[in-house]
Amino acid sequence: MSRRRRPLPTRPPRPVWTWLLPLLLVPLAVWGGIYWLNRPQNPPVQSGARARTVEQDWAQLRSFGPRPAGTPGHDQAASWLAAQLRALGYRVTEQPVELSRPFDEGSTLEVAGQRFEGAALYGSSGGEQTARLLRVPADASPELLEKLGAQSRLIVAPCGRLPWAEIADRVVRAGAAGLVLADLCPRGALQKLGNEPLPMVALRGEAARKVLKLSGQTATLRSDVTMRRVQGRNLIAARVGSAPQVLVGAHYDTVNDTVGANDNASGVLAVVDAARRVAGTALAEQLWFVLFDAEEDGLVGSRAFVRTYSPSLRGTRTMLNLDMVGVAARSLGVASDASELISAARAAHPPLRVFEDTLASSRVTFGRTLVFRGRSDHVSFKALGLRTLFLHRGLDAQYHAPGDAHLDPALVRETAEVVLVLTREVLRGPWTPRPPCGLTGRDCHY
Repeated sequence: MSRRRRPLPTRPPRPVWTWLLPLLLVPLAVWGGIYWLNRPQNPPVQSGARARTVEQDWAQLRSFGPRPAGTPGHDQAASWLAAQLRALGYRVTEQPVELSRPFDEGSTLEVAGQRFEGAALYGSSGGEQTARLLRVPADASPELLEKLGAQSRLIVAPCGRLPWAEIADRVVRAGAAGLVLADLCPRGALQKLGNEPLPMVALRGEAARKVLKLSGQTATLRSDVTMRRVQGRNLIAARVGSAPQVLVGAHYDTVNDTVGANDNASGVLAVVDAARRVAGTALAEQLWFVLFDAEEDGLVGSRAFVRTYSPSLRGTRTMLNLDMVGVAARSLGVASDASELISAARAAHPPLRVFEDTLASSRVTFGRTLVFRGRSDHVSFKALGLRTLFLHRGLDAQYHAPGDAHLDPALVRETAEVVLVLTREVLRGPWTPRPPCGLTGRDCHY
C-alpha cells in the first residue's frame, strides 16, 4: 500500500496594493518636499530696514527722477520700493499693469527759414500741418477766433490765465490747423489736454518770443507723438496668509518732468513708514500695504487691483488712500462718504480737517449710472462698494509742476502715525461686511 501524497499549500499571490502603494508614496513625498521648500514664506525683518528714516527714503526715491509709467526712473523706483517692503518682512506681489501713454518723439516749427524746437502739449495727437501763422490773444473767445479768420490757420497764442485745455478746445472748434503756444509764463502745472486731434506744440524762451512776431508767415508744424503700450506694476505688500482688514495705499507714479515730491512721494513714504512701524507685530497681519501705479493716467493701477483682488476684499473694513500729504497747503484732512469713518477719524485724531472730495466720475451698469466722487485711487474702491477714507493736505502751488521737488518729512511721519491710530480705531469699531454685489451691480449700496 503506497503512501498518499497531499499537495503542499501554495502562498497566495501578493496583493497589488502592497507594491503599488510605495510607488505612489514616493512621488507624493517628493512633491510634498518640493512644496515645503517652496511654500510662500514671510521674509525676515531686517534691522537695517527698520532703522531707516523718512529722510533717507526720500533721498533715495528722489534720485530716480520723474516716475511716469514706462520710464527708467519709474522702474527703478518700483524695484527699490519692493525691496524695502520685503526687507520689512512683507511678501511683495508685483501685479502687472498695462496701459498706453503718449510719448513726444520731437516737435518742430519751421518758418521764414528758421527751425524752432518745441514740445508737444500733453494730450495732443501730433501730426504735420502747413499753413499761415495767425497770432491771437491768450484769452481769445470763439467769436474772436472766427472774426480773425482762424479756420485753416496755425494759431499762435501766448499763455495766459486761460487753461491750456480751454485754448486747445477753442482752436479745434474754430477749425484751425494747429496750435503753437508761446509759453512765456512762469513754469506752472502740467496742463493735460483732452486728446485733441491736431498738432499742438509749446515753445519757450527766445523761440517763443520770435514766433510771436512772425504772424502772417507760412509755417510747417510737425509733432511726432506716439502712443506706446507700457508695462507698469502695482506693489502689494502683505504677510503670508493675512486678510486685509484695512488696506493702506498710495500711488507712486508721477506726471512728466517732475520728481513728484508731494504728488505722491509723500503718500508713498507715509505708507512705507507705517509698514515699518508695525513690522513684526500682530497688527501687520491685518493690513495690506499697496502702492498703485498709473494713477496719473486715469487710476489705471487701482482699477486693475480691484478687478483682480475684489474677492479678497469682501472682509475689508476700509481702504485708506494717502495722496499729497507732505506739504502743508492745508492741515491734514479726510474725506469719506461713510459717516462712521469720519467719526472714527475724529476720535483717532481730533485735529483732522474734514473736507468734501467733489470731483465726480461715473459708471454705467445695465442702464443705471452710478456716480462716485473723488480724485484719487480710492474712487476705484468706491465702485466696489468698499468704505474709503481719503487723507490729503490740499493742492499746493507746485501741483503737477517741475517745482514739486520738496516735502516735509515731519508731515509724512505725522500722516503715518495718524494712519495707524485710525487703523486701530477702525478695527475696534463695529462693522458689518457687505455681501457681494452680484453680476449686474443692482445689489450694490454705495
